[in-house]
Amino acid sequence: MDISSALAAVSTGDALKQAVGITLLSKVQDTQAAQAAVMLQDFAAAQHPNLGKTLDIRI
Repeated sequence: MDISSALAAVSTGDALKQAVGITLLSKVQDTQAAQAAVMLQDFAAAQHPNLGKTLDIRI
């Protein structure tokens, strides 16, 4: 999601645009945090259960 328009609205002098921009930025941050949490859960679920517990070395 592109947040440049939200950041531009926050930096302008119009109070309504600032309020909308701040709200939009907050929603974008919430969405990104939720997506990151799902990504980490999926990554953890995809790991092999024995990963890092044993080391197989053949010479």
